[in-house]
Amino acid sequence: MQGGGSGDLFTRLLPWMGGLLVLAVAGGLLMLWTRRMAVGQDAPGLSHGFGLDDLEGMKARGELSPDEYERARRKLVQREASRLKRADAASGKGR
Repeated sequence: MQGGGSGDLFTRLLPWMGGLLVLAVAGGLLMLWTRRMAVGQDAPGLSHGFGLDDLEGMKARGELSPDEYERARRKLVQREASRLKRADAASGKGR
C-alpha cells in the first residue's frame, strides 16, 4: 500500500459524496413540497372540517332527526376531545 493512497481515494470520492448530499436534500425538499400540495395547507378558503354549526344547520333544515343530531353531536364532541388529548400528550401539556 502506498502512503497517501487513502487521501487520494477520499479526494476522488468527495465530489460524489457531495452530489449524493445534494440529491438527498433536494429529495427531502421535493417530498415536503409534494406533501404540502397534497394536503392543501396553502389553499385559501378551505373548510377546517365538519362542525357543530353544520350539524345544527342540518337539524334546523330537517335533514337530521333529533336522535340523529344527538348521536352525531356526541360523536363529534368525542372525536374532538380525543384529538385535543392527543395534541396535549404530544406537546407535553397533559402531564
